[in-house]
Amino acid sequence: MLKHTLKVLVTLIAVIFGCLVGTLNVWAQDADYEVKAIPSTKQVDTTKTYFDLRLTPEETQTITVKVTNKSDQEQTIDTKVKTATTNTNGIVEYMNSDKNESIDLPYDISKLVKTNTPKITLAPHESKEVDYAITMPKKEFSGILSGGIIFTNENTDEKSTDSTADVAIKNQFGYVIALVLHGEKEVSPDLKLAKVSLGQVNNRNTVFAHLENPKAAYLNKLNVNVKIRKKNSDNILYETKKTDLQMAPNSVFNYPVSLQETEFKPGKYLLAVHAESKGKTWDFEEEFEIKATEADKLNDQAYIHHDKNNYLLYIILFLVLLLLILLFILYRKRQQKIKALEEQVAELKKK
Repeated sequence: MLKHTLKVLVTLIAVIFGCLVGTLNVWAQDADYEVKAIPSTKQVDTTKTYFDLRLTPEETQTITVKVTNKSDQEQTIDTKVKTATTNTNGIVEYMNSDKNESIDLPYDISKLVKTNTPKITLAPHESKEVDYAITMPKKEFSGILSGGIIFTNENTDEKSTDSTADVAIKNQFGYVIALVLHGEKEVSPDLKLAKVSLGQVNNRNTVFAHLENPKAAYLNKLNVNVKIRKKNSDNILYETKKTDLQMAPNSVFNYPVSLQETEFKPGKYLLAVHAESKGKTWDFEEEFEIKATEADKLNDQAYIHHDKNNYLLYIILFLVLLLLILLFILYRKRQQKIKALEEQVAELKKK
């Protein structure tokens, strides 16, 4: 059991480290291949290890990535381009960007970049250069388009299950090389509160504040504080603070406020957001209602912690009620006996 637990921890640490690498993101426990961006002549900042390009309308440009198989076995690598989005942890994401939302994109970068080699087959220790053709749109745009060139190992994109293990882990070996296309002029990011919704994270009831960055620019060093209270009340029921977050251009950040292991309770509430980024601040308030039908549905699916003290209180109340009922029954029977005796005495007196 301890051995399997250690294996799980090592894998999770490797995955987390991969997510923190930066512009060249890696999520792999022990990747058997590597990728490297070959610098472009259109590079804006030559110190960047990713593609940071400025092109003119309708211009075409080919960028190249070198992929190397470091193993002694043949490898098949899948590659594609995806738009940068923001996940519920406040981290820019490429791999699972389909699960996240984008808004008001000037253009979808995944449709501007194509490759004729979506599958790369590499012999042991072989290297290949893969080309990606960029075709800029006809009309100029402001800000940036941001995405990532994704590489995943087809050979290991399956669930690896140990029959004696307590946890089955899906090992996925992959890289992301960021790709940024600059428009005519830079724009500043912004923040809006679009709506409030209810849902769950890991079977815990959660209120989501849907924050939007409608501008084609990264929103960096973002600190967010969200408070929830009942309408017409100053008592804070739930509060969540997160710092050093980042939002991708034109993305939606579904900021979660967990109720932990408590129930949704019907009623009207007020959600307040305070956000800061590089000296700029935003404040929003949004009223929302939790309806009984929706609360019941989500509560049935949620993990709810019931305090043992509450159970004890219920038991005590039940016993007290039971005792009162017994006392009442005994009292009634006693009264009935007294009445019967009085009637017998009255009958005897008549005789």
